[in-house]
Amino acid sequence: MDGVSLIVEVGEAEFAAGEISIADLAILGWAWRHERHQVELADYPNVKRWYETMMGRPGTARGFEVALS
Repeated sequence: MDGVSLIVEVGEAEFAAGEISIADLAILGWAWRHERHQVELADYPNVKRWYETMMGRPGTARGFEVALS
């Protein structure tokens, strides 16, 4: 799935595959670096909504509390 496909897919469903799946977790791995890559999520409202939904999940918060090593 390329970036354009992601924009279309999350525009039609809450998550990339309709229901939350491993695909969303894999995509989140690069999406949370959007600032580093100078990507403004406001330019992609469907992706922004998806990102905020993912980051608002308690399990996501717990995962980001784990130190990268």
